[in-house]
Amino acid sequence: MHKQVEILESDAKEKLVVAVTMATGRQGIGVVKELSQTDKYQIRAITRNIKSTKALELGSLNNVELVKGDLMDPESLKKAFEGVDVIFGNTTPTKGWKLFRGSIVRSYEMEQGYNLINQVKTAYEKGCLNHFIFSSISKAKDPLKNDPAPGHFTSKWDIEEYIEKSGLKKITTVLRPVSYFENFENKLPGYTISKKIFPGIVGKNFKWQTIAVEDVGKWVRGVLSKSEKYKNQSINIAGEELTGLEMAMTLQRIVSSEGLKTNYVMIPRLAIKLLEYDIGVMADWIERSGYGADMNNLQSIQEELNIAPTSLKDWLKTKLKKQTKKQNSWARQWKSSQWKLQWDK
Repeated sequence: MHKQVEILESDAKEKLVVAVTMATGRQGIGVVKELSQTDKYQIRAITRNIKSTKALELGSLNNVELVKGDLMDPESLKKAFEGVDVIFGNTTPTKGWKLFRGSIVRSYEMEQGYNLINQVKTAYEKGCLNHFIFSSISKAKDPLKNDPAPGHFTSKWDIEEYIEKSGLKKITTVLRPVSYFENFENKLPGYTISKKIFPGIVGKNFKWQTIAVEDVGKWVRGVLSKSEKYKNQSINIAGEELTGLEMAMTLQRIVSSEGLKTNYVMIPRLAIKLLEYDIGVMADWIERSGYGADMNNLQSIQEELNIAPTSLKDWLKTKLKKQTKKQNSWARQWKSSQWKLQWDK
């Protein structure tokens, strides 16, 4: 059973109430876990299904309350945002894969954005909400080479414009992540990340800014630690800036003791566009313009906000440990089952 948390008046005065939308998504999980560890906030983890496995895991954390809410249901957001001090807003263009369309639907994300911002404005006008953090996506390094941009990028940027038109910019911090390390975990046959293969969607010599999805939570925690300073600001955030070859070499150095060679393998652009056209457009965009996070400036901000970015090396080491543990677990289960069969004879 998930725990029910009653927000007492004394608790509310001691801790800021932070609502996290799409709490069981990749970003939401990172934000909830990071804020939970600080013991400074009462967190409302908003999700469509409060009984899902991911929701129940979040609900077991300190200072976390599960709240039913859906970005496609404005009334549910209105209730979830009642009396909150801070809102972390996140939207998604993903709406199930279909042939000739893929899974990215721009209009789906735009509707979420309108619902979210309208309810943020309602909460602000009621006088309690004082900080809104919106997760967008990094702007281009070279603005003159921005077009054509992927639809799932422009939807986020259009939502940013709606924030400004709604008069919320003064209380808003926009965090703009680049590509996630987690995107390397695709399941395409022959292009799945392993000790021997590092898959990518761009040419091997192109610089590609990336970040661990959990680091979004670190940035939210950091920004909240200096809330007034970072309102009315937008920051492109990244953890690494490496070429495909450099990424593959990072993995190879980790597995070199096993005598393995890691190759960077680029997924064919035509195949990407057939499976998920907008990701193909994104690959073109990265090669033409690239993400615009200022890596030098980010370093000073991270020091100020006590953010230790996850390196690709550390992320890969953790991933390999999990894989080994999973494989060992399967091996133990197999041996156990075989032993039982022998015993039953």
